[in-house]
Amino acid sequence: MSWWRGSIKGLAPIESRIDLQLLQDSWRITPSSVLSQIPALLLLIWMVKDSPLPRWHWAAPAVGLMLVWAAVGLMTQRFQRFGIAASGYRTWRAALVGWHLLQSVLWGLMGVALLGVATSSWKMSLVAAVVVYGYTLMLVLVHDWIVGFFGSFPLLMLVSMRLLVDQEDSSVYLAVVLILSMITCMFISSGISRRLREGALLRHENAALVLQLRHEINQVTLAKALAEGADRQKSEFFAAASHDLRQPLHVMMLLTSALTPWVPKAEGQDLLSKISTSLKSLSTLFERMFDVASIDAERVEHQPQALALSTLYRRLDHEFAVLCANKGLSWQVDATDAWVQADPHLTERILRNLLNNAVRYTPQGHVHLRARVRGRWVLCQVWDSGVGVAREHRERIFDDYFQAHNTARRSGEGLGLGLAVVRRLARLGRVQVTVRSRLGRGSCFSLRLPLREAIVTPPPTALAASASHTDRKDPQQRGVVVVIDDEPQVLDSMALVLRQNGWQAATGTTPQIAVEAVAALQTTGDMPLGDLPVAVISDYRLGLSITGLEAIAQLRYEFGEELPAFLLTADATSDLGSRAASVGVTLLRKPLNPSELVRILDAA
Repeated sequence: MSWWRGSIKGLAPIESRIDLQLLQDSWRITPSSVLSQIPALLLLIWMVKDSPLPRWHWAAPAVGLMLVWAAVGLMTQRFQRFGIAASGYRTWRAALVGWHLLQSVLWGLMGVALLGVATSSWKMSLVAAVVVYGYTLMLVLVHDWIVGFFGSFPLLMLVSMRLLVDQEDSSVYLAVVLILSMITCMFISSGISRRLREGALLRHENAALVLQLRHEINQVTLAKALAEGADRQKSEFFAAASHDLRQPLHVMMLLTSALTPWVPKAEGQDLLSKISTSLKSLSTLFERMFDVASIDAERVEHQPQALALSTLYRRLDHEFAVLCANKGLSWQVDATDAWVQADPHLTERILRNLLNNAVRYTPQGHVHLRARVRGRWVLCQVWDSGVGVAREHRERIFDDYFQAHNTARRSGEGLGLGLAVVRRLARLGRVQVTVRSRLGRGSCFSLRLPLREAIVTPPPTALAASASHTDRKDPQQRGVVVVIDDEPQVLDSMALVLRQNGWQAATGTTPQIAVEAVAALQTTGDMPLGDLPVAVISDYRLGLSITGLEAIAQLRYEFGEELPAFLLTADATSDLGSRAASVGVTLLRKPLNPSELVRILDAA
């Protein structure tokens, strides 16, 4: 940019804004200097009106000053009303410089006239007044030194030249003082003006950076909100879709199990076994995916309570002893009588996932489940002699879809979500899971739970034990199980599996139809008169105005409050487990393995 700054065209946007702002500041501030010059001019006229100086020598400059000030007053009013647009920069800039240039020339002419008749003492007073005027103007216009220069240079030069014309030593001395003052003031004002402009440029750049940073932060915040919303929608979709996807898989598993007696040939049985294995793998994959989706969608509740680890370990022992035996692994359980404060379902799911991982990645050797009391804590540990985990992978094994030993992504080895579910469940339950491992030597996963006092329960009486013993029936006469579901395929499949395992099935899409089915069995003699159903299995979603829990309540009203009840669901509702447990109903998740169904009914 040139020193004149006559135009802002072609400048950077920031520099254009700065120059326009400086021009507006000049028109906002400097017109007030006229108010102090008017009394000075009037006083000067009063002092020289009776002097021998010809009147036109001082009257002409005085009239010129008044005309200039009148024009400045009009332009100031226009500025206050409309401001200065970027397109009008050149006009207002020229007007500002012209005003101060004319004002300086007119004051200089008046000074030249006064010096012609002034005494030595008055000359010094006039020079002092000129110096004060020049420095004051430079100070007021320090942000725009060019305007200050044009406003003071003509005055100083005219007065200096008039002093030099006198050829007196004192006048020459005063002229030199004025010229040196002018040069000094010009350089000082130029430097200050440059630094002020650089500071303004820096402020505008910082303001632009702040605005840009704020915009980027807003964009990042918006992108984060959109990503979190999309993630929540994804989790909500998977959690909601779990019912529709589990239902056909549940039917396929039931039908595959029911098909077993009808395939006598060895080749067919082998093929059926492979189909069953594939369905179990698919069921496991679904469970992992929907576990992750349910936790992310906050549909899994955390309800810590007093938990006896011996009871939990006994359940896990029954299941994993069979799995380890089938794989040729040594299985050992070291339980404890300690009680902990934890959510039973979350704790069992964490340990079950850790044990499944241990069995999967242990080709030979042993799997060991134990519990150790350490001060105010209990460590539930899963040991194995499997492949182990490399040091660089110990943190990543809890990430979604990461599998250190399945880089080929073989579907038979899962999706890599087992430990991801463990991480989410541990975070939900506010418990700590740690891992120690040596590559090729095995691993130890530890779950730390807070210790609490045991709850003493009275042992079962001999009468109750005798009753439970005498109530056992021949496996071929196990009784009637009531099944309620709004899907005919599920009813047919459940009835087929139950009949193949020695039960009679009374099915219905509503509680009323199920009661009628029980009565029909008594009428046909398939169920002795006076006998009651041994259990009820109801789907949660019945497509009616009632839920499975309400259907179970109606059947218990008909057949007794002690009727064992099972709620079968594919929903991921967070509080469903606690609601079912509060009324003595066991919650079962779809898809349900037929062998697991038989085991549960046997236990009931």
